[in-house]
Amino acid sequence: MATPLTKSHILSIFSNLSTGNTTAFFANVTDDVDWLVAGQSHPLAGHWTSKQRFFEDSWMRVGAVLQKPMQLSIVGVIVEPEGEGLKGKAVVELKGVGGVLKDGNEYNNEYCWVVGFNEVGKIASVRAYLDTAKLRDALDGNE
Repeated sequence: MATPLTKSHILSIFSNLSTGNTTAFFANVTDDVDWLVAGQSHPLAGHWTSKQRFFEDSWMRVGAVLQKPMQLSIVGVIVEPEGEGLKGKAVVELKGVGGVLKDGNEYNNEYCWVVGFNEVGKIASVRAYLDTAKLRDALDGNE
């Protein structure tokens, strides 16, 4: 019987965001990821079906307004395995720590991601929820 999706597997992926190792994090995301940033009234609301496009259009856009990168610490994880193998879903709560915008203000958003994993344990889908007003204000004052 194959190993089911576990909290430790998810933590091993997301711990890369706590240390700022985005390369290692994104190595665990499928190239054709289905990534939704929820909302309609902020500049990064959207839907991507490519890891590269999401990284360029969303992730890097936030990074460009920071003079000091924010680390994402893991607040909590809820896991729901699906059948055999590493397939399943998880809810991952994240909190930004240490981010400083170009204008000198802190930027430490909070996130809740509903994450889908494929049978080999890679991230295949994300539904990201965040403080959209905080994001909009950060982009408006720093782009």
